[in-house]
Amino acid sequence: MASTAEIKAQIQSAIEQVNEAAASLGNAQSQTDTAIGTGAGATQETSSSLPGEALGQWQQAKERLEEALNLYQAGAETFEQYINTI
Repeated sequence: MASTAEIKAQIQSAIEQVNEAAASLGNAQSQTDTAIGTGAGATQETSSSLPGEALGQWQQAKERLEEALNLYQAGAETFEQYINTI
C-alpha cells in the first residue's frame, strides 16, 4: 500500500498534468478567437449563410473549451481538498 506522501505526490503530478492540458486549451481558445476574427473579416460581404454557420460552430467550440477549463480547475481544486484531508 502506498504511503500518504506517495499518494499526495501522485495526485500533485496529476494536477500538474491537468494544468498543462488547461494551458493548451487556453492557447486553443486564443487561436480560435483569431480564426473567428479572420473568418468573419474574410466573409463579411458574402450573402451565403455558410460562413456564419461555420463561425457559430467555432464560437460554440470555444465556449466548450471554456467549460472544459472550468471543469479542469474544479477537479484540481477538489483534489487539493482531498490532499489536505489525508
